[in-house]
Amino acid sequence: MTAPDPGSATRTVRLVLVADPGLAAEIARELASDLPDRLRRQLGSQTEWQVRTVTAPLVADEQVEVSDMAEVVSTLLPDDDWDLAVCLTDLPRRAHLSPVSVEVSPDRRVALVSLPALGALGLHRRVARAVVGVVGRLAPDIEGPALPAVLGRRATGAERAAEDSGPCRGDPNRYVVPGLRGHLRLVSGMVRANRPWRLFTTLSKSLAGVFATAAFGMINTSTWLIAVGLSSWRQVLIAVLSVGALTAWIIIDHELWERAGGDLPSARARLYLYNLVTAVCISLGVLFLYAVLFVALTAVAALLLVPSVFGQILQQPAQAHDYVALSWFITSIAMVGGAFGSGLEEDEAVRNAAYGQRHRDRWKRLREQGVAQRLTQ
Repeated sequence: MTAPDPGSATRTVRLVLVADPGLAAEIARELASDLPDRLRRQLGSQTEWQVRTVTAPLVADEQVEVSDMAEVVSTLLPDDDWDLAVCLTDLPRRAHLSPVSVEVSPDRRVALVSLPALGALGLHRRVARAVVGVVGRLAPDIEGPALPAVLGRRATGAERAAEDSGPCRGDPNRYVVPGLRGHLRLVSGMVRANRPWRLFTTLSKSLAGVFATAAFGMINTSTWLIAVGLSSWRQVLIAVLSVGALTAWIIIDHELWERAGGDLPSARARLYLYNLVTAVCISLGVLFLYAVLFVALTAVAALLLVPSVFGQILQQPAQAHDYVALSWFITSIAMVGGAFGSGLEEDEAVRNAAYGQRHRDRWKRLREQGVAQRLTQ
């Protein structure tokens, strides 16, 4: 930090936001533009803040200590090029199975914010409040505001001493979000970080199978009769089974399901957590594809199927609900065609939907950069 200017009684603090690639990096870049003004308003006007962002894989192990993040920052920037560092990661972190939102190491001038523990709603606003709060803990001689309640409570001594299940053992500056609320926020935050709505755009071969099956069903008069004759509960059941089939096929065919990696409670909990998030993310991606296809097929049916021709096949006047029933049924059977197409996809196309796969890839990149060895020593 630079000394205060005698004429203006201000000093300059250089803050670096180091973020994981993906959602964390996007939030960091958006936050950097107005963060200096926010810090001046909440931490006092006697400090001039210089904020920069760096994108790099941070950690792939929830047990890594926050003080070790200084080593990561040092590999990216010279030590004399920054004063304070706040790391943003999409890695879920836990202490005694409670989600960890923030960890602060004032001695090393580094803080680590885990985005999943902040939940899925209002994430940008929550991250901004968290960054301002931890900067107030890191900067000497600055009286920062109380950490926002959304970050949870300070970890207890038992949680800090839990060697089997908590990162950053013995560090009192750790905040957890306990209970059911914390776990729901953790799962929703992990799903938000995965951005499952992007999944269907990467499944080009699955899309080919989906649209090929849909096109065949749209011109097949037998399909028309079956669709209109089905009751609503049968349509619902077929839809659930088709979405479940495509979801299961993608997970199984691409080996996205995590296997048991240890007998410790923390290892089992991580296994269940990652598998749950993978299943939710793939399911949401498939549901998004289902919704888009349903809307498209409804429009196509209304455009191409002349009511007189459609009604002649049905042997009754064609109604709006008949078009909806047809589109609904064709969308469901098209998901089965998508399951066959998904088997042709490159593993890389769906890898990011599985948390375990993503972090194994990240750990490999960290090892190649020589960072992982330092973090595990």
